[in-house]
Amino acid sequence: MESLLVPDWAPNIHPLIIHFPIAIILLAVLMDFLNLFLPDKWWDDLKTTMLYGIGAIAAIAAYYTGTWAADSVFLPSEAQSVLNNHADWALWTVWFFGIYAALRIAMHWYQLIDRKAMKIGLFVIALPGVFLLYQTGDHGAQLVFGYGAGTGNLLQPEEEATPASTDSLISEAQSTFIVKENGDWAWDIGPNAVSTHLERFHWVEGSVQDLQPASVKSGDTHLLQLSGNALNNFFVTHDSYQNVQVDYYMDLSGFEGQVSLVNHAQDARNYDFVTLSSDGTISQGRVSNGNQEVFGKESYSASGMLFIRTVVNDTHFRAYINKEMAVHGHGDAPEAGSIGLKLEGSGTIQIKEIKLTQLNN
Repeated sequence: MESLLVPDWAPNIHPLIIHFPIAIILLAVLMDFLNLFLPDKWWDDLKTTMLYGIGAIAAIAAYYTGTWAADSVFLPSEAQSVLNNHADWALWTVWFFGIYAALRIAMHWYQLIDRKAMKIGLFVIALPGVFLLYQTGDHGAQLVFGYGAGTGNLLQPEEEATPASTDSLISEAQSTFIVKENGDWAWDIGPNAVSTHLERFHWVEGSVQDLQPASVKSGDTHLLQLSGNALNNFFVTHDSYQNVQVDYYMDLSGFEGQVSLVNHAQDARNYDFVTLSSDGTISQGRVSNGNQEVFGKESYSASGMLFIRTVVNDTHFRAYINKEMAVHGHGDAPEAGSIGLKLEGSGTIQIKEIKLTQLNN
């Protein structure tokens, strides 16, 4: 149904309706102010309350279409925090004007709104909502005009350029594990993949011998190959990170079982995860003191070398497969921790690249 309402130039229905709640709520606030001076025969409080009610309903519609829109676009790393803030401000705006509209309706029901002091009080109460609305719109504008979210739908996508190395990169001789000055890093698998694996990660379950690691070639590309039977193997980085985006290029088609992309690991019993199962499901959640909580679970259909992106930023958790949203959950903000992989099952996985980007909250 939505596709019938969305023109070819628009990525989704959200940009078509977002301006309605903004305009209606601002008009309601303006009329609320003017009504302090206008006679009732020109404009009365009931009309203003109706505007607030319509604005609140429109804000709810804009919020939910916005969540659907966020799941339909692939954003650059720098935009992830802006998206989270936009969503949070929008939710607070919806709650504020929903409660405020209900309060005004109650005032009409009990015939309390005719008092001058009550009118002034209700107008003053509405002003923080204008601030919430401004913050929501400001962050939404940053997404569209600053980061191009949802724009250019009529343009053919261009191939991504391979970033050139700069003097700010610190690398070891003959190493393909490159660390930036801010702590972000990228591991483009090379011929020394096994030694880099041993140097940059440590094991919290199992051992490196269980995985039989090897550097293999596919054409001109080096891959880290990990193999084993009845594996229960868990390795993580030495360093800890808070808000992160981790990109993986991996082939899981030769593995039967579960491969978990782990964030914020404290130990083997406390970590966040995105788990891809060979049965075609992807789940996202947290293990706390050995107890698993699932934030979201979906089906996916993809094979071969996959691009998988996991994003954890404050209370927002996302995972993408081949640049499409695969699962989107919410939970309490995690403590800083390590990132890594947990393999449960038998077979072979191949890793082409892992890249970590720290996000500004």
